[in-house]
Amino acid sequence: MHGLPGRDAQVGTIVALVRDMAEAELEVLCYNWMPSEDWCRTTGTNPERGGSLTTGFDVDATSANVTDADGTPVAATPAAQLWDNLERFLNEVLPVAEDAGVRLALHPDDPPLTNLWGQDQIVTSVDALQRVIDLAPSPSNGVCFCTGSLGPAGEDLVVGVRRLGDRVHFVHLRNTRGTAGRFVETWHDDGDLDLPAVVGALREIGYSGTVRPDHAPSMLGEPNDTPGYEMMGRLFAAGYLRGLMEACG
Repeated sequence: MHGLPGRDAQVGTIVALVRDMAEAELEVLCYNWMPSEDWCRTTGTNPERGGSLTTGFDVDATSANVTDADGTPVAATPAAQLWDNLERFLNEVLPVAEDAGVRLALHPDDPPLTNLWGQDQIVTSVDALQRVIDLAPSPSNGVCFCTGSLGPAGEDLVVGVRRLGDRVHFVHLRNTRGTAGRFVETWHDDGDLDLPAVVGALREIGYSGTVRPDHAPSMLGEPNDTPGYEMMGRLFAAGYLRGLMEACG
């Protein structure tokens, strides 16, 4: 989505996906505008409690990205062009989404750096998410509120939930320790982020959509072949988040 040949074909693929989702009665499409094509981490073996392992990011690390992201694009795309491309994308896709009854949910950049290894990134803050919403004032145009992306950026997550309100179409709840340029992921109950307060804010705005644990530690004995997505840690995370929801009523 960053100025590559075949842009029309890419948009056409998304349009077809939206229509297929409508037939399958799927209501929310989570997508991103990350120039590296996905989340980036420089380690998948950060030690956490009980012998568990988590992912981490250090902007100064010399190691390669350990996730399934495609990495830095061949040619850098400036921020202004990323915004232009995103606005054109929304203008083309949203009419189809509205007609199909599908809502879009844009995921913030992860890590939330305005420039990652020489490539601009534009969706790194609550202000940026609000700008995305303002680009196309459609009820189908919304965001994925990801605490693990916005937290390291220093955002007040409770204020962010309240500000974005009914344009929050999807929620990723995970926890981190550190700042945008250097952080690790943690157990959901053991990081810098106040997830109970975020869940309370979601209840306050009347959010009734999907909440995903997203990334979780790999527990001792698990293979850690897919850092962040092994099963046992995610089971713990799901139970913990379910408890937070019940505690918040």
